[in-house]
Amino acid sequence: MRTISIRLDDRTDTMLAAICERRGLTQTDAVKAAIEEVANAVRPTPAELATRLGLVGAFHSGVGDLGEQHSLRLKQRLRATLRQDSAIPAHAAASRKPGAA
Repeated sequence: MRTISIRLDDRTDTMLAAICERRGLTQTDAVKAAIEEVANAVRPTPAELATRLGLVGAFHSGVGDLGEQHSLRLKQRLRATLRQDSAIPAHAAASRKPGAA
């Protein structure tokens, strides 16, 4: 574990002491929590990552309302999968490998 030193002005030192007292934290734990909070605040969301990587709008499905009707389409796919799975006899389903068509 690495040790660092920081210089705090009087105002920041007073705020740190108040936070530690209110929350029952050590100064080290308070600073670690603040660093984690800042790191999470600048972490891109999955949507931002997908946009940066060019994944949003990268594939054309030929269906124009996928985003608007995602819930309905997901339910349809799940129902179709359940119908397929229930149509397979029990002995065949047991020998079927995951991911196999």
